[in-house]
Amino acid sequence: MKYDLTKKPTRGAQRTLQAFSDTMYQLIGKKAFEDISVNEICQLSNFPRATFYNYFDDKYDLLNYCWYLIVNGLRGEKHRAIRATSDLKLYLDRLYELFDSHRELLQHIVLHNPVDSALFTNFNAYLRKTLREIFTNDLTHYDDRIPLSMLVTHFSNTVMMMLVAMFLQEDPISLNQAHEYLGILLGYVGKA
Repeated sequence: MKYDLTKKPTRGAQRTLQAFSDTMYQLIGKKAFEDISVNEICQLSNFPRATFYNYFDDKYDLLNYCWYLIVNGLRGEKHRAIRATSDLKLYLDRLYELFDSHRELLQHIVLHNPVDSALFTNFNAYLRKTLREIFTNDLTHYDDRIPLSMLVTHFSNTVMMMLVAMFLQEDPISLNQAHEYLGILLGYVGKA
């Protein structure tokens, strides 16, 4: 992304970023991501293409910004060290709340975009990367016979699998079922 998100945005930049992200959410809820053009985004958000390209490289860059806005709450919190499966359940609960608060958008996205589409591949990669960063930073008590990178990958993949089962399957599982399955799949994480 061309715009530096580490600095406090001006009011104008906030309005512009908000307009582009709102337009993208609106469009991906109505049609396939592959059918969305930068021209359409600019037209609906009432900004010229030059303004769009001042902030984003392309529509995929804007899509990543949209994912950033949705997932940003996970990064902003002070996390606790992961010691056991119960700690991972807290992360799963936060993700559940996050996804549940965007359930209508997710349902519309699923309706117009196949699960194997570029949009889902992009979101999957973004969320997986975010989870890996969080788990790498927060996983402090683990069996060091297993490399940290392998454990982080395992936890990220397992949490992603639970999210898919709760939100994207035809017959979704409940949060309680996800807790139960997470415990069975992972067992105890940390050292005594």
